Amino acid sequence: MNRVGLSLLAVVLAGCGQQSPADPAAPIIPATTKVADADTRAALRAYDPVAGTLTFSASTPTLGAVKVGDVVVSEPSAAAPYGYLRRVQGIRTDNGAVVLDTTQANLTDAITRGSLKVEAELTEADLPADSDLLVGEAVRSAGTLAPQAGFGQGFRFGKTFNQTFVPLSGPTARGQVKVDGSVGFNAGYGLNFDISPCWSPPFVCLDSFEASVGFDQSARFRVTGEAQGQLGSAVKIGEQVFTPKVFFIAVVPVVVVPRLELYLTAGGEIQASVDFDSGQSATAKVGVRWTDDDGWKPLQGLNVRGDVRPPTFAGALKPRAGIQATTSVTLYGLAGPEASLEGGLELDAKIPRNPAWIVSGYLRGTVGFRAKLPVIGTLANYQSTLFDKAVEFGRSVNSPPRLTLTTVPLSVNQGQSTNFRAGCDNLGTFFYTARDPEDGCNVTVAVQSSLDGTLGPDHTFSSAGVRRITITARDTQGATSRLEFDLNVLNPPPTLTLQYSGDPHQGEAYSVAATISDPDEPTKTDLCNNTTWGVDAPDTLSRVNGCQILVTFGATGSRQVRVSVSDSQGAVTQQAKTFTVLPPLANPYPKITYANVFNRETPRSDSPGCSTRPVFPGEIDLTLRRTGCGEPGPTLYFAGIELENPQNEALTYEWKFYVSGPYGEIERGSSTETILNLYDYGNDSRTTTPCRVTLTLNAPDPSRSKSLTVWSGPCTYHATILK
Repeated sequence: MNRVGLSLLAVVLAGCGQQSPADPAAPIIPATTKVADADTRAALRAYDPVAGTLTFSASTPTLGAVKVGDVVVSEPSAAAPYGYLRRVQGIRTDNGAVVLDTTQANLTDAITRGSLKVEAELTEADLPADSDLLVGEAVRSAGTLAPQAGFGQGFRFGKTFNQTFVPLSGPTARGQVKVDGSVGFNAGYGLNFDISPCWSPPFVCLDSFEASVGFDQSARFRVTGEAQGQLGSAVKIGEQVFTPKVFFIAVVPVVVVPRLELYLTAGGEIQASVDFDSGQSATAKVGVRWTDDDGWKPLQGLNVRGDVRPPTFAGALKPRAGIQATTSVTLYGLAGPEASLEGGLELDAKIPRNPAWIVSGYLRGTVGFRAKLPVIGTLANYQSTLFDKAVEFGRSVNSPPRLTLTTVPLSVNQGQSTNFRAGCDNLGTFFYTARDPEDGCNVTVAVQSSLDGTLGPDHTFSSAGVRRITITARDTQGATSRLEFDLNVLNPPPTLTLQYSGDPHQGEAYSVAATISDPDEPTKTDLCNNTTWGVDAPDTLSRVNGCQILVTFGATGSRQVRVSVSDSQGAVTQQAKTFTVLPPLANPYPKITYANVFNRETPRSDSPGCSTRPVFPGEIDLTLRRTGCGEPGPTLYFAGIELENPQNEALTYEWKFYVSGPYGEIERGSSTETILNLYDYGNDSRTTTPCRVTLTLNAPDPSRSKSLTVWSGPCTYHATILK
C-alpha cells in the first residue's frame, strides 16, 4: 500500500502601501457596487470574459441603476457558471438586449471595508453530476485505501489507474512497464482576506490575502514489466473542477472555484525486469508569503515515511512512480494560487551489489502564480520548486546465496568424472546454480554425498545406485543456504564395436575382432575375459583371445556371428552381425594360419636367448622396458603372422596399430615389414584404452589379398609427448 498525504498551503499575500488602523466596524460597500439579483442573473444571456461583454435579454431594475464606472458582481448563473466581478466601461442596447462592456475589476473596487474567513472541505455534494471520480464505498473497495493518522476518518474521493509506459530513450530502448493501482484523497481549502480604507490611492487596500489548499492522499502503486531504456513521462489520470462555492461580504458574493488535476508519473531506468509494490506516507506544506519589504518567501514543511516490501527484479534498474497533484483555488474561475506536489517511490536495485536494493520515498513541491491576479491586484511573478527531497525507507539486508537446480538430468554413469561445481553467469553443464544478491558469483560451495562423503569439484563414482547430494553455499558474509537432490549413478553396459575387413569365403578362416570399452571397469582385461562368441553349424570358431576370433564358415550365403560381453556387475551388451559368405577361392593362397601379438620378455632357461609367447588373452603395456631379455631383435611387444605361400609369391605387408580415445580410433603406428614392432610413442599421461592391430596382406592378384584384425584388447601407453 502506497499512501501519500499532502497538505498544500498555497499562498499568503500581504501588501498595498501605508494602511489605516484596522476598523472593526461593519463592512462598507460603495454605492458604485451593483450586485446582480435573481432577476438580473436570469436575464443574463451571454458572458464573454475575453471580450468583456455581458449581454442581458432585458433590462431589470438593477441594470437600470448601473452607470459607467460602476462595478457589477454576481453569483454563478447559467450563463456565468463561475459568477463575475467586472467594471462597466459602456452601456448599450442591441436588438432589445442590454449589453455592458466591461473590464476585470478587483475586490478592492467592489468593497471599501470587509473581511472573509473561510475554511471548507470538499464533499461529494461539491462534485458535478458528470464526475468520474470514485466516491464513498467505491473508494475503499478500489485498493484498500485506509486513511493515515491525522488525515481524518476516510477518503471521500478516489481514482483507479492502469497505465503502460514504454522507454523513451536509450540505444536499445525496448519493452514496456505497467503502473497500476488506485488513489484516494480528501481535499479542502481556506480563503482569508481583509480590505479596508488606506491613505494611498485608490484609498482602498488589501490588508491581507491568504489562500490555502489542502490535500490528503493515499495511493497504491505496483510497477511491473520488462524493458530496457529510460522512462520519463506523466499521464493525466484525473481532472475535476468542483462546484463553485459562494461566500458573502455583506451583499457582495465572493465565488471560489476549486480545481484538481491528478497525474501518474513514471521515470528512471530499467535494464531488465521488475515487480515492485511498496508503500509511502507523507505530509507536506507548500506555499509562499509576499510582503512589500521582503518580496517572496517560501513556506514549507514536510514529513515522509514508508513501508518496504522486498522487490523482485533482474539486472540494474532505478524506476520510480508517483502521483502529482496540482491544486488551485481561483476567484470567479479566473485566477489564483496554484501548487503542485508529487510524491512517490523509487527503487534503486542492482545485482551483484551490497545492498542489492534501496527503496526511497521522494517528495517534490512547487508553487506558481500568474503575474497579474486581477481580483486582488498586480504582484511580482513567482515560480519556484520549494523542495525536492528523497528519504530512504529501507534497504536489503545481506541475503544468503540462491541455489537453484538446472534442467541437467540428475543421473551420471559410474566410472565417469562428474562436475559438481556451481553454475553462475558462465555457460556449461551444471546440476545447479549458485548466485548471491550481494556477491554475485563469489559463492563458496561444499558438496556431500549420503554414500560417498565429501565430494570434490570433479568426482568419479565407483558404485551404482541413488545417493542424496547436499549442496551448502556460503557468501562472503557467512550466510548459508542448502540444496538437496537425489543423484542416480548408473552402471552402463560395455560398448562394443565389431571390426572386420574383406569378404569371407567358405572354408577359409575369417578374422572378427571386438573393440570393447567400459570406463567404470577397474580391470580392463576382464572385458575380453567376459566376451563370448557364437555361430551356427556348420560354421566353427577358433579363438585367438576373448576380443578376437577366427570363424570358418561351412556354408555360403547369409551367416551370422554373435558376440556378448558383460562387465563385473553383470551389465550385458550383445551384438550380431550377418555376413554374406562367398564360395571358396580357386586359389586360396596365401593363407594366414596364425596371427597374434607376442611378448619376448622372458629369457629361455635351456639356452641363451629370449622366449616369445603370444599375448592370449591379456593386455599389452607399452610403457614397460625390456629387463629380462637383452638380445637383439623385435621390441618387447610385436605383431606377427604364420602363413602358407606354396607358390612363394611376392607379398607385401600393411600393418596398422590403432588406439581408441574419447574421439574415436586414431592410428598410432604402422609398418610394411613382415612384423610390426609396437612402441610407446609418448612419454607422459599414462593411460589404458582399447587397442587393435590390423594387417592387409597383399597378393599379386588383389582378389586373393587378405585383411584381418591380428589382435584386439586393452593396452597401456603414454598418450602425450612432453618435451
